[in-house]
Amino acid sequence: MPGAASVRGLFYHYSPGGDVGHGVHLFRLAAALKKKFGPSLSLTLLRDGASYPGDKSWEYGRVLKLPGGNERAALLKKEFSRGYDFAVTSFFPLGRTGCAAELLPALAAARAAGTKIYASSALPYLSWRGEDLPCLFAAAALYDLILVHCPPGFDLKYMAKAVAVERRISPAAFLGAFRRLGPKVRFTGYVLPERLPAAGQKGTYILVHRGGGSTSPEIISCAIKAKPLLKSRLPMVIVAGPASSPAEMAKWRAMLRGARGVKLIKETKDFPALLAGCRVAVGTAGGTVYEALKLRRRLVLVPYAGSPGAEHSDQLARAALLRDLAGARALDYAGLTPEVFSAAVDAALAGPAPAFRAGPGVFDGARTAAALIREGLHV
Repeated sequence: MPGAASVRGLFYHYSPGGDVGHGVHLFRLAAALKKKFGPSLSLTLLRDGASYPGDKSWEYGRVLKLPGGNERAALLKKEFSRGYDFAVTSFFPLGRTGCAAELLPALAAARAAGTKIYASSALPYLSWRGEDLPCLFAAAALYDLILVHCPPGFDLKYMAKAVAVERRISPAAFLGAFRRLGPKVRFTGYVLPERLPAAGQKGTYILVHRGGGSTSPEIISCAIKAKPLLKSRLPMVIVAGPASSPAEMAKWRAMLRGARGVKLIKETKDFPALLAGCRVAVGTAGGTVYEALKLRRRLVLVPYAGSPGAEHSDQLARAALLRDLAGARALDYAGLTPEVFSAAVDAALAGPAPAFRAGPGVFDGARTAAALIREGLHV
């Protein structure tokens, strides 16, 4: 058992596409763990080179960049064998199945070394095909707990219904997999920033974004073209996203020449503050919708749904959830035009503000997850 003087944790973030959301969740969990354990805790982060947030934001211990080739699996197994008190993997075993070949031997080594193993999953989603579910159950057997960062009874049923568009697993098999995993899965509540700003009473601008910026560029283009069509004279703030390319930014800046009342930025260090100050937020349906839910912001969502043959259902599920909880309007990306955009924004502004009131623990996912990890270590 770890002593009070020293607790060592290992975080693994597999991010071949340089995603934003899963990394943000890991960093928020690390902050909650540091608060829970205090100075006795040190955390080592194993990650891909393109991962987000940047290394300088990791204030909890070492950062080890994973190399390519055969060295990668060897480094993983060596590091997981070091006898850490606990290890946390991002999304796997529920998702990011591409890491299974390199990670499973490392997890077995960690288990042999007495390390407690936890998964941190930003959403109740499965990347497995229906016929491959036995592989999920075998991988899950290596874990002490799978921490799913949403409240019980919220996202799961929406994810199960939406997954049908991907044509790889049925809704019944999806729900059946979670039932079989049983008490190993713990729904923690949403993982939000430790401190959210107070929501403005009305908000003073229209906020437009596309999440991390790797998809859905027409949201930005349509917003720029829609601004003159809006009935509202509110100014518009557009966040293109950290993954936006120089060519994209140059294109949008050119479109904005001579425009009034529009501010375009690539990224912000404090997106929640922008959410808190807006009257309506328009964008993809990634993890920031939960921050908007807590702040009770009006939403127009344009969920990213992938492409033919590579469909994605998670944002479709979130859009349906936010429709039911907070009256969010959802637009089809394929049918997005400046006219459709402006009409949806005007309708959202004319409607009532969301009246959602959260029950206990809904937005307390980081603290709940940290408490479960500490409880498992018996310290």
